[in-house]
Amino acid sequence: MNQRVKEFGQKILQWWKRQTLTQRLRFGVLAALSLSVLLVLINWVTSPNWQPLYTNLSPRSAGQITTQLTQMKVPYQLANQGRTVLVPKSHVDQVRVDLADLNIPSSTVGMPQPLNFSLGETNQEITLTQLADLEATLAQTINSIQGVHTSRVLINQPPPQLFGESAANPTASVFLNLNPGVSLSPSQVRGIMNLVAHSVAGLTPKEVTVVDQAGTLLSQNVLNSQPGSTITGTNQAELTAEDQVDNQIAQNVTSMLDQVLGPGAAVVRVNASLNFNQSTIHSTQYGKSVLSSQQVNTKTSSQTGTAATGGAGGNTPAYPVTTGAVGPSKSQSNTTTSHWLVDTTSTRQVVPSGSINRMTVAVAVDKPLSTAQSASLKSLVSSAAGVNAARGDVVTILGQPFNRSQVNQALKQMAQAQRMQQIHRDILEGVLALLGVILAVLLWRGLSRLRRSSPAPTFEPAMAGAPSQSLSVSDLLNEIRQSKEPTAAEAAKGHLEEMLQKDPESAARLIRAWIQEDE
Repeated sequence: MNQRVKEFGQKILQWWKRQTLTQRLRFGVLAALSLSVLLVLINWVTSPNWQPLYTNLSPRSAGQITTQLTQMKVPYQLANQGRTVLVPKSHVDQVRVDLADLNIPSSTVGMPQPLNFSLGETNQEITLTQLADLEATLAQTINSIQGVHTSRVLINQPPPQLFGESAANPTASVFLNLNPGVSLSPSQVRGIMNLVAHSVAGLTPKEVTVVDQAGTLLSQNVLNSQPGSTITGTNQAELTAEDQVDNQIAQNVTSMLDQVLGPGAAVVRVNASLNFNQSTIHSTQYGKSVLSSQQVNTKTSSQTGTAATGGAGGNTPAYPVTTGAVGPSKSQSNTTTSHWLVDTTSTRQVVPSGSINRMTVAVAVDKPLSTAQSASLKSLVSSAAGVNAARGDVVTILGQPFNRSQVNQALKQMAQAQRMQQIHRDILEGVLALLGVILAVLLWRGLSRLRRSSPAPTFEPAMAGAPSQSLSVSDLLNEIRQSKEPTAAEAAKGHLEEMLQKDPESAARLIRAWIQEDE
């Protein structure tokens, strides 16, 4: 392979050396132009086709959209002094749905619409045309949601009354034709309501009605499910966190039971109550005391005694007092100061929010269970879910065959649908095969008629007495060419067929004239 490449390179080099300077310049210019055209084509093909996502945006709405697009890693451009956001055409519908699910933008924005107006249209006709284009654009965006087959959007915008005041607020209705077996989540329905509401001035999500092909009012369930629980005081973020914890624990237990009991043999439901209050605990513990230092102070005092004479003076009569001699006295006092050290442990514990206060786990098994099996399964589920009996966690095990009537009915309907599809496919294949046979028969008949109508060439042997003539190659070719030249009838027939294909009316008039001449 390398040898062939080397030989090919040598041939090209030799060919290049044989060229003159002018030819080399021509080839160089041609190669440069070809490379430039190729680069332009590559840039044109690879560059995204930017389409407006929303128009007529306020600075606050444009900031919300661009911030979310940056987090979603979707390329965008700003136009019209930041009032229009452009994204690649392949991302327009999906980005609108994702932003509507997040209630972004939170104010009314403009949807890009084709402005196709004719001369003489009134303002009312132009408004209705714009409204129809807006409905078609919203329906196209909603169709991009996974599970939605088709959709239709109807917007009821009352005409303004005197002084520009409307009689009522605008309303909207969305009809969804979902794929078989698909159900939209409340967040998806809420996203559709926000998408429609933010595209019409004065329209609120509460005034948007969403209905599926079965007549189920999907928007009613979304309105009833408030973003938070007014009884427990939790908000939507806290409820979402609890749902995530419940789903994660249930998934762990389900994956374990699938290995033990078999796939689909058990259903697990977990309800965990989380503590979202952050607290700090301070505690101090005292240990044994240890003598650190001790100091003893000794104090000594002395006193000399004297003889007391005389008596009490004053108003009372004096009585003589006589005492004997008293000797010296000494006193001594000791003071001991001891320093003790106590072993102290201080603890500061921060309890984060999101800890589990209490948890309940319910497991249903698709078969009867004995007492021993139920006890062992309960112990296994408790260990897998992290159940703590001290905080009041409860595990419930139920062994009972499942009711599979709905599943069997769904399987029956799916089998019937597949059977009908197979029947339709067989019918289509049969029709195609029949058409093929008919086409083959018609082609065979046409070829047979063509063979019968064209005379077979006859070759007459030369007479024995006739002089033989030697024909040259040119004479033989002239005879063959003359034998293949069409006759006048064939030329007229070919001209008539050409007229029938190009100008049928003229051909019909010509045939009618021929018939009249014959008559």
